[in-house]
Amino acid sequence: MAEIKKEVWLKMGLKVLDKGGLNELKVSNLCNELSVTKGSFYHWFKSKSDFDMALLAYWRELFTDNFIHNAEVGTNSKEKLSRLVTNCIDGLQSGSRLELEINIWAHKDLLVKNFVNEVYINRFNYLVKLLEDIHSNKKEAKRHALTLYSLTIGADLFYKKLTRKELEMIFQNYL
Repeated sequence: MAEIKKEVWLKMGLKVLDKGGLNELKVSNLCNELSVTKGSFYHWFKSKSDFDMALLAYWRELFTDNFIHNAEVGTNSKEKLSRLVTNCIDGLQSGSRLELEINIWAHKDLLVKNFVNEVYINRFNYLVKLLEDIHSNKKEAKRHALTLYSLTIGADLFYKKLTRKELEMIFQNYL
């Protein structure tokens, strides 16, 4: 049988967390999902805590670093913001509960909370940077950043799954 690579473990970890929540994010469940022994897990990770931190870093890479990298392809801050918002809309359309599950985890674990807060600060600061290029008034740029970030969180937690058309309507000022 082919060796399971580290990224496969991390992808599976995000999938398990997304679908089953923190209570399902156990070494035994991951091994069952991948049809391997615990030895395979410990080949890549020193401990469950080591895995947890690698998983959070992988989440940051996929849903923050990659979003920013994709936005940076834009030629100016307005285009970058539009690319970023489009990526967020795509994520909101996926039906994923991952952001919610990460937040639940952060409320239960101080180390995770600190990690997640750092990610959120980086996301917010990137928004502010883009919006300061668009709006000459720094206070206005920050207001837009707060509004946009709040809209994103609100849309993710909304009582129903919003359609793409509804999401585009909500975010139309930033596309």
